[in-house]
Amino acid sequence: MRTYKKIKKLICTIFICLAIFSCKKEQMKTPTNDNKTKTDFNWTCSVTSIKDYPIEITTGYLATNKDFIAAFRNNGIEDDGWDVDGQEGGSGGNQIPSLLSLTWVSYAEKKVWFLDEGALPSDKILALFQEGFYNIDNGSQQPIHETYQHIVVGVAPGGVVVVFLTGDFHRVEVARFQATETAEDVNKSMRRPGIYKDTKAFLEDGFKTLLTAEQQANYKNNGIPFGLWDTYRTRYNWRFDMQFYKEEDKLGKNTHVQYINGEEDKLYLKEANKFKNHTLPKTVTFYYKNNWNEAIFDETEIVEAFKKATQDNSLAEVLIIAKVQFMYKGIEFVVKCGDREIPLEKVIVENGGYN
Repeated sequence: MRTYKKIKKLICTIFICLAIFSCKKEQMKTPTNDNKTKTDFNWTCSVTSIKDYPIEITTGYLATNKDFIAAFRNNGIEDDGWDVDGQEGGSGGNQIPSLLSLTWVSYAEKKVWFLDEGALPSDKILALFQEGFYNIDNGSQQPIHETYQHIVVGVAPGGVVVVFLTGDFHRVEVARFQATETAEDVNKSMRRPGIYKDTKAFLEDGFKTLLTAEQQANYKNNGIPFGLWDTYRTRYNWRFDMQFYKEEDKLGKNTHVQYINGEEDKLYLKEANKFKNHTLPKTVTFYYKNNWNEAIFDETEIVEAFKKATQDNSLAEVLIIAKVQFMYKGIEFVVKCGDREIPLEKVIVENGGYN
């Protein structure tokens, strides 16, 4: 009997040691952040515009109060949306900028806009570079620490300027500016000066040649929705509430979210189940245990749903209920705040198949 007890005690001790070793091993897999004290980071810079609102840069640069750092190159027409980086053209630096200057042509508006050395939050930008983010390595499936690589300037009709830091699957807004309309003679800065009689003739030709007939008719008949893109920057306190048709199913290691204001993130399991103060989702890829779905939200629908559900109280806690259908063939979405529930009926859901 004593021998049995000794053996049992030994086995328990072994299991405890293995458990401790396993925990230490897991801790060892957590990557370290070596950027916490760095003050210089390599980055490239570019400009992008709201989709279907073509723009072209004339001049622009990033600088500190003492030094010029990098110029924005004229890479032609930009109109791919705030969720892309735009064409970089090889310009960049490694100092943290504190000033942004930009002049650009907005062809849909037939205007030229000018931002005169907007003051960037350099301390905030440095802190974000130092903090960085985590991604999952495709090979080892272990977390790796990375940081931002690009400074992207997004412009919108009405002279709106928003600055982002971007990296792999991560994009965060750092500043918002208001440019002023300028009467600058674009012949002085465009690639083919002297072709047009004046700036007005240049803008009229750009409107006719760079916009489709459908776009031209839409802008003339309905106007441009000025202020819309600031609406997209409104933040709410929300999270997803996943409801599976199989009880044993669950979210995988991460959920990839692109937001309507141009930001982007990967939410890991512990983050996906917490309320987070953020803008609203535009495109979400849900990774499950053995499958995945992509959901594309209608921007107008989800904005209106949150307004109604919260009654314009941006501090209220909101659930986006996601009911995963049989065999992952779709997802039903409902915005819920308190006892108010608003179904989202315009979401496009794609069945991604098995991982």
